[in-house]
Amino acid sequence: MRTAARLAITLLIVTGVAIAAAAQGADLVFVNETGATVYYLYASPVTADTWGEDLLGATVFANGTRFRVSLRSAGPYDIRAVDSNDNEYIIWNWDARNDSRVVIHPRAIVGAHVRASDASALAWLNIVNRTTYAIRQIVVSPARSGSWEAGERLLDPSQMIYDGEGYRINVDVDAYDTFVYDIMLVDEDGDRYVKWDVNLELVGEVVYTVDDLEY
Repeated sequence: MRTAARLAITLLIVTGVAIAAAAQGADLVFVNETGATVYYLYASPVTADTWGEDLLGATVFANGTRFRVSLRSAGPYDIRAVDSNDNEYIIWNWDARNDSRVVIHPRAIVGAHVRASDASALAWLNIVNRTTYAIRQIVVSPARSGSWEAGERLLDPSQMIYDGEGYRINVDVDAYDTFVYDIMLVDEDGDRYVKWDVNLELVGEVVYTVDDLEY
């Protein structure tokens, strides 16, 4: 009886682990808005050294259509697509736990048919506001610029990020640069909270608190 009971408990544990592992997977829906047919599509864990297996296999991904795929883990992933003109589209650090819909569009283009000075990739970053104040502006500036004036302001005047809320930003980054940016939040009183040297290739989320207040 004891042996049977232990076997039953073991089976329950193994089943529970299997279910938990399966629950950690991710279903991604890719949307092709490149204007061309995509021939190759990759979703590689950010820790991987290669792009891995082509998700499309023998199929093609027409412009204006969707393609659904199940991945083993929830991410984050680096996304790469190659279209019929050999153009590449790259999106860094996409976390399926935050958004399962991935839109591939011209802003994410890199590759042979684009001038090097125009080549860019799209990186995303989830910003969490725990400053206890409402945030009315986000400024993202390349770290090498040394100036907030060179940065991009990402919030419209009507937008606010309240304490405890998260907000995902998309940043057009230079694909041949280091992907390192300084990111500043400005609250309702005009106070500024700064994170220096955020590497968008490696970091998918940053949390701002009063410790980031710039004096």
